[in-house]
Amino acid sequence: MKIQYRVHNSVTISNFLPVKAGVYQSECKKFELLLTSTTDTKTGTVFSPKLIWRESTRPEVGFSVDYLELNLSILPEGGGYSLFQHGYQSWSISRKVENTSTDRPPFLSFLQYSQENIYSKHESKVGKFISEYLTLIFNKDTGNGILYAPIEQGEFGTKFEVVFGESANITSVKVIYDIHCLPDLRPNAKLSIAKIKVLPFKGNPEGKLAKYFEELGNKEGPGNLPKKVPTGWCSWYYYYTKIDQKTILDNLAKVRELNLPFEFFQIDDGYQREIGDWLVPNEKFPGGMRILADEIKRVGLKPGIWLAPFLVRKKSEFFRKYPEAILKDQNGKPVPAIYQPLWGRGYTYALDITHPTALTYIEKVFTTLVKEWGYPYLKLDFLYAGLLPGDVYNKSLSPQARYRNALELIRKVVGKNTFLLGCGAPMLPSVGIFDGMRISCDVAPFWYPEKLRVFLKDRDALCTRTALINDITRSSMHRHLWLNDPDCLLVRKKRNKMNEAQTKLMASVMAVSGGMLLVSDDLTKLEMDRLDLLKKAFQLNRECQAYTPVPIGIFEEEFPTAMYNPAGYLGIWNPSEEEQTVRFAIPQGLKTKAPFLDFWTGTMVDLRIVEGHFETTLPAFGSVVVAV
Repeated sequence: MKIQYRVHNSVTISNFLPVKAGVYQSECKKFELLLTSTTDTKTGTVFSPKLIWRESTRPEVGFSVDYLELNLSILPEGGGYSLFQHGYQSWSISRKVENTSTDRPPFLSFLQYSQENIYSKHESKVGKFISEYLTLIFNKDTGNGILYAPIEQGEFGTKFEVVFGESANITSVKVIYDIHCLPDLRPNAKLSIAKIKVLPFKGNPEGKLAKYFEELGNKEGPGNLPKKVPTGWCSWYYYYTKIDQKTILDNLAKVRELNLPFEFFQIDDGYQREIGDWLVPNEKFPGGMRILADEIKRVGLKPGIWLAPFLVRKKSEFFRKYPEAILKDQNGKPVPAIYQPLWGRGYTYALDITHPTALTYIEKVFTTLVKEWGYPYLKLDFLYAGLLPGDVYNKSLSPQARYRNALELIRKVVGKNTFLLGCGAPMLPSVGIFDGMRISCDVAPFWYPEKLRVFLKDRDALCTRTALINDITRSSMHRHLWLNDPDCLLVRKKRNKMNEAQTKLMASVMAVSGGMLLVSDDLTKLEMDRLDLLKKAFQLNRECQAYTPVPIGIFEEEFPTAMYNPAGYLGIWNPSEEEQTVRFAIPQGLKTKAPFLDFWTGTMVDLRIVEGHFETTLPAFGSVVVAV
């Protein structure tokens, strides 16, 4: 166990040595660690750490704490284990990995910090992994497993380092707290750290994960989520930034003409003059954004709008007027937040969301969007930028705390009746603020990652396949932490490299998940057979949305092949390029009733029951949804 701190650029790592039971002192004598635990046969063991500053005075100028690392004493016995590695934010991959795998982040640094936790230093060593916020260790042969997870958000970021031995045994599990600030280290004051739950279990890892999300949601979540989830249209995945007033109005008219069961109509990126100048529409929107909101309401829909509230570009009026509110490094240079060619050359930067000027501007932006323009649905994107490292105005706040403070300000300004959707958002500190949350990377009109992203070893690279993996593995967050957003459904034939089977598989996963469902096609050009698929997807989603689904087989395959929704639907798919017999355990408590009919086609599905498992043979990228 150790702590790392620094004075300016001089870094010190100090190990903790035992003093007596539950009490440890750092070798540098500056810190004392109290580590108590309680154990219950049902809830497992809860570790409660407290950090004490033992100096008689406050820290010197330039002092800050980087991280605190604690060893967890409860490890699984024997070998043969796999790991569920959870990602940091919306776009970070969450999937099963084996002990022979390598925890390798994207090759390019800007991909790493825009998709993963910049404070996590992955060593790219075989069998050594960092799992953000939580992790599950499981042996699918014996059914033995352990869940490691915080029971609360806490002031600091939380992650786990898991190390495998050669026989897939676990040699070490550590919890690491991302502090990265100068916390309130008064003499002898105790600094509370998030409590950690360690729960050994037997069988059904998906059920343990779902139960954890339920408990976390009861403690930290928003509560009173609506039974209906947002459904509607989004401009992004057909037009991207090339939208204008006419495009928006043409699709709006088509929604009514086709009698589509939509509630929301969302204008995405492309309306603003510049990233950061959210209140100044560009020349493609001569009437302004309030008129469009009024027109959307006039046809009986709720208007939605996209923004990236923590981002800013150099050409923006805000950047020129208020350079003091831009996040900068120790040398006074703006901190890059993302490289996005659609916005022009060069980097896009981040606000210092602890600076009063930035907070005042954020308050003005959200007041205008909701109270003057009349948008009751807001999609907040690229939110990870609020936690990037820099020489912030308020150095006492950890990255997680400053992010949380800014979100709480936004929620206060917009009120409880405004639907907030998070995207590109660190997961744990977002709980309790957002009504909806993107749980995957962006979908795309192609199934696999682009070749360049594969070459760059970008495990989070956007594509429909990667998005659907997260939509399944994180599916049981739905209605516990927020309403899940699996991203937009694409059903069109034109400008879509996915074949019909892949498109239907996408619709199956999204509909059975019961989460938010927005389509992002040009409705004026949508083919009739794809329109039928779209309408059936919304019908199925409407039946599933009031329930929390459970993924099946997260430790069997990287892309789990089934998901059960307690509304009475079982989705089964073959995400491979060849015909395959899909086999998975029958969900606990499920009473089967043959015959099984496919929701999409009404035809009989040869779904066999063999030794407590379902079996069916599906063609390449085949999918079925059956009532059970």
